[in-house]
Amino acid sequence: MTPPPGWVSRRRFLTRVGTAGLGGVMLGAGLSDCSAPGLAQVPVRAAVADESRTRRVVRFANWADYIDTSPTGGHPTLAEFTRQTGIRVDYNGFIQDTNQVTGLIGIALAAGQDPGYDLVVAGDWVLAQFIEQGWAAELSPGLLTEAWRLQPRFHDWPVPDLRRYALPFQGGLTGIGYNAKVTRRPVTSMTDLLTAPDLHGRVSLVTEMRDVIGLIMLDQGSDPADFSAAEFRAALAMLQRSVNAGQIRIVADIYLPFMVKGDVAAGVVWAGDILAGREQNPALEFTWPKGGGMLWTDNMMIPALTPVKANAERLMNFYYQPEVAAQLSADVEYVCPVLGTQAAMRQLNPALAEGEYIFPSAEMLRSGHFFKILNKAQIASYTAGFQAVVGL
Repeated sequence: MTPPPGWVSRRRFLTRVGTAGLGGVMLGAGLSDCSAPGLAQVPVRAAVADESRTRRVVRFANWADYIDTSPTGGHPTLAEFTRQTGIRVDYNGFIQDTNQVTGLIGIALAAGQDPGYDLVVAGDWVLAQFIEQGWAAELSPGLLTEAWRLQPRFHDWPVPDLRRYALPFQGGLTGIGYNAKVTRRPVTSMTDLLTAPDLHGRVSLVTEMRDVIGLIMLDQGSDPADFSAAEFRAALAMLQRSVNAGQIRIVADIYLPFMVKGDVAAGVVWAGDILAGREQNPALEFTWPKGGGMLWTDNMMIPALTPVKANAERLMNFYYQPEVAAQLSADVEYVCPVLGTQAAMRQLNPALAEGEYIFPSAEMLRSGHFFKILNKAQIASYTAGFQAVVGL
């Protein structure tokens, strides 16, 4: 079966396609994982001549539908940045797959060429790979006067002193979502999700190996940030038993419209999606599993060899002003990584200001777990194992 028309991103799939029939990627339907290609490490020049004073532009690549958007299709925060600075933003929300980041941008950098974008939003583990390859530019603290506002929980992830290379654009929580009208009860653990008879054949999983396996590890008492090969195999075996039993209906990042309709009863979800889905179906609920949930960041990164690094840094800094961060978070509804934004949100949208999945408590953040950064061999082995089990 094919995905419904109009699908957008892995992180936020708008319910405007909720009227489509059950599509997406059914179990075994074949969808490549977002794993980075094995590009060889190459020396990248530490810097190029910065042309920011004469080239008043920033080429900004982002995930689809991952920014504030007006009814007419414009992006108010970007327009305000241009008004304040005179720097035009060529915005492209084309990213739907991590391979587009590592392929399109990474290959250009490996060839020593202008990467085509000056600011890119990339997942935490992708950022770690770019840093390892020498493809991420080190930032200039003097232009990032608002960087001190970074939420402390994100300071050292995915690498120590994250702010040397990137600032989180948004953070996120991965847990269990369910349609309460369908389940008629809460779904609170991965064991419940993967084995309960009343959920048989009505469970969805996202395609992100780190999210699914991380939640299973937490359910089994393992630490996703520090696990052994044996612990990974144990988590994979639990997933295999669930697949063999027919528990899983769909493995896709476009699960939301199906959960809204009730074709899927429960699944592994991103909290921001459930917040968006409630606009069409208030019965959608998000559960922070008993064993804890997964925490991640999508990060603003400047690729090496950009000719307008200073312009990109100014845009990064702009998004760390609480009033701007509030406007962004009010639209995308993921975890805001900028301290001080909750007060600004109370002026903009008081209801969202109290949202625990946008402004998590310190306790919730402590119970959120990162997935450890894998080396190339582990990425290949673990990804292949996961894909084989779920049929991707």
